[in-house]
Amino acid sequence: MSAGTRDLILDTALELFHMNGYTATGVTDITRAAGVPKGSFYHFFDSKETLAVETVNRYAERTQVGILRDPSRSPLERIRTHIDLMISLATAGGSPRGCLLGTFSTEMPSQSDSITLVVNARLDAWTDQLALTIAEASEAGEISTHSDPRRMAGFIVAGLEGAFARAKVSRSRKPLDDFRESLFEYVLN
Repeated sequence: MSAGTRDLILDTALELFHMNGYTATGVTDITRAAGVPKGSFYHFFDSKETLAVETVNRYAERTQVGILRDPSRSPLERIRTHIDLMISLATAGGSPRGCLLGTFSTEMPSQSDSITLVVNARLDAWTDQLALTIAEASEAGEISTHSDPRRMAGFIVAGLEGAFARAKVSRSRKPLDDFRESLFEYVLN
């Protein structure tokens, strides 16, 4: 079995977990959607939980938090680009599906410590990088000075996750567009 099969299973699982959540996605759903035998799943992954941890890491890579470190752009432009990317990931394929980190953060604490830990670590890393970029934007005079960039970053991540949830339940990207507009008009101005 090839690494291509492993990646296919991982990408398929990420897509299904992102759309349906962890509980509503079974191993059979994943293998059927990937078009691989169930044995292929267990060749590469010990359990659905192990797979879910890897999907969280893959998803976090796709959110490209590294954009927030891009020295070729101004700090505020990096924040805008990152927020736009997050919104486009959440709305890819039409109907808003939210953020995998947010979905798992509400679903997993009662089910899996290992998934909860990796989701929390990824949320912390995202918040930390955003805080550094907010501090840079403040120092560059692009936004009002924030005495606690980490707290502001936490506020933005929490607000965006709330907008993702609202967009998902309303089946509308309006909460995301409203969040983005308010963020840059009132918060980071």
